[in-house]
Amino acid sequence: MAALIHQDAKPDVVFGGVRVTYLARSDATADVLGIYRLELDPRTPGAGLHRHARLTETFAVEAGTLALHLDGADLDLGPGDFALVRPGTPHAFANRSDQPVRLTLSFTPALAREGFFEGLADLAKSERLSDAEALEELMLRYDQEPLAGFEGWSALKG
Repeated sequence: MAALIHQDAKPDVVFGGVRVTYLARSDATADVLGIYRLELDPRTPGAGLHRHARLTETFAVEAGTLALHLDGADLDLGPGDFALVRPGTPHAFANRSDQPVRLTLSFTPALAREGFFEGLADLAKSERLSDAEALEELMLRYDQEPLAGFEGWSALKG
């Protein structure tokens, strides 16, 4: 199955200042790979500190500056920058700037990652994105273990 997604395609999922467009869905790749375009509004948290047991995650920044906390270091990734996060590596990301950020995010294996984004959108619709128990339950279903010790950028919009 071939897929062509135009750059002006409407996002598949929208929540909390984040827009996600599915570029290569897990069901189209036999769950081997998932590729997603993320757009983060200015001063928008992406994900607090976490790690994946099985997933390898990549970040390829196309526009803006993405703040990436990776294995204890704070990095600013700009257009053309790329980061690979191996399984077990603590990381977090956010848009701490006053400009939007656009990046391509990939996961291998995909582990039906679309369900995670859709779950976040459902929590946002029911105003439960700050419900730590519901968020942790969703994260654990999709190989995302929340970690303590880094509060991330949770108060960016406030």
